[in-house]
Formats: sequence, C-alpha cells, structure tokens
Amino acid sequence: MRPLPRPVVLLGLLLGAVAVSTSAILARVAMGEDPGVATAVPGAAPALAVAFWRTALGAIALGPLALRSRRKAGVRLTPTRHRQLLGSGLSLALHFALFQGALALTTVASAVTLVTMSPVFVALGGWWLLGERTQRRTVIGMALTIVGAVVIGVGDAAAIDLGPQALLGDAMAFGGAIAITGYLLAGRVARRDVPATLYSCVVYAWAAAALLIVCLVLRVPLTGYAPTTWLAIVGIVVGPQLLGHTIFNALLSSVPATVVSIVVLSEPVGAGLLAWLLLDELPAGPFAVGAPLVLFGVAVATARRRRSRVAAEVTATER
Repeated sequence: MRPLPRPVVLLGLLLGAVAVSTSAILARVAMGEDPGVATAVPGAAPALAVAFWRTALGAIALGPLALRSRRKAGVRLTPTRHRQLLGSGLSLALHFALFQGALALTTVASAVTLVTMSPVFVALGGWWLLGERTQRRTVIGMALTIVGAVVIGVGDAAAIDLGPQALLGDAMAFGGAIAITGYLLAGRVARRDVPATLYSCVVYAWAAAALLIVCLVLRVPLTGYAPTTWLAIVGIVVGPQLLGHTIFNALLSSVPATVVSIVVLSEPVGAGLLAWLLLDELPAGPFAVGAPLVLFGVAVATARRRRSRVAAEVTATER
C-alpha cells in the first residue's frame, strides 16, 4: 500500500488524538451536572448506562462491516475462539463500567491518566499468561506508574472540593486499567485469525449484554434522556470509539505502530485541557507531579528494543 503524504499523516494523528481525547468530556456531558454511577438527575444518563450504550451502539455500527469481513475471510469461530471473545467482552464491560464510574466520582484528568496505565498491566499479563519475556524497563515503568498513581490518589483524597469520593473514583480508574488487560490479551490471541471488525463487533456485543444485565439488576434507567444526552452518547460512539481508532488503524500503513501508541498516550493531556476549558475543572495540585510519572512510566514500560519494535510494526501494518 502506498504511504500517505506527510501532511495527511500529521493531520490524521491530530484528528485521532482529538477524537480520543473527547471521550471523557462527552461522557461527563451525558452524565449531567451531578453525575452518578447508577443514578442521575432527570434527563441525564448514569455512568453504567453510558457504558452500556457505547458498547451496544458500537456493536450495531460495526455489524454490517463484521458480516462482510466474515464472509470475505471465510472465518468460522471455534468454541475456543468463542470463549476468548466472551472473556474479552466481559473484561471490556468491566473496564467501561469502572472507567465511566470513575468519571462520575473524580476529575476527568485523574480518571483518564490512571486508566492510561493499562499498557503496564498488559505487559505483565503477557509475561504471566502468555509467557512473554518481561524486560527490566517494564518493571521500572510499572514502579513509576504506581508511584504516580499514589500521588494522584493522595492529592484527590486531600482536596477539599473533591471530597473522599474522588479517591474511590481514582481506585475505579485504576481498576479499569487492570480490567482492560483481559480484553487486550484475549484480542492478541483471537486476532490471529479473526478480522478486526468481526472481533470488535462480537466483543462489543458481549460487553453490552453483560452491562445490560447489570443495569437491569440495579434498575439503571436506559431511556428518557434529554436530546443533549443522546447526542453526547452518539458522539462517544462516532468520535472516540469509531473515528479516533479507525484513523489510527488507517495510519498504520504509513507510520510505525509505536508512533500511534505515543500519540494515544497524549489522551490524558488533551482530556485534561478540554475539561479545564469546557468544564472549568482543574485537578488537585499533586496531579502535576503524578501525571507525568504515570505517562513516563507507561512510555518506559512499553518501549521495546529496536529489533522487537520493528517486528511489531511489520505485524501491525499487515493486519
């Protein structure tokens, strides 16, 4: 495939980063002025409802493409693959439930930064479950991210205007980073012979089914929202979930996968700036110390030696 022109690549990276960075802001808009995990003010959506709708609508949107790719590739899902997709979907459901819940309890900047720690746990999971070698830099990076997470948590817990619930929100975001590990590790195995659109559609559907059960048990309202709330939910699906990651996938034919990974790590910065500009929300003071530690730790933990990096880039561009 012919490489894209440099201006197009740069514009694509910028648009993709902006699209991904809007996820938390749109979620906060959907949850209203007084966000809650299972409840919300009239016209707004609870955090769990936002998590359900983003996965359900994502699965519906990818449905036609998934069917087309399945027919084209002639893929037949084995019982083992079905179990892997189910496990991946349940992990994704837990991730979205925790992350959306964190956005209802703590600042956007803290929630997004802490959930960005997921690559560290993916590296550890790959070592523990898949037998992948863990380098010393991974351990160092993990230590840095944990220290940064503790700094952010202590700062939020001590902030008078946030209250003790912010610490719970930080813990949920941290748990969301761990939960996404199952989704990514299962995807690493299942994607060997399952097209990306089919994999994403099935996993989103399983996640939506799991979240629907949780919402029904907790009696979370799934309808009756204001038009602004529905627009924000649709925006999450169209922007961060489909547009942002679709652009990044398209750019893999022209730029290394490591470049895309680094750009994705800018999400906390973009989300934090948007929260400041649009929501007038500033994180606690220690965030300025903890956030760089988390991001730097993730960068250190996910860095690869040149030979491994080139191999990974070739694999990514062939998908």
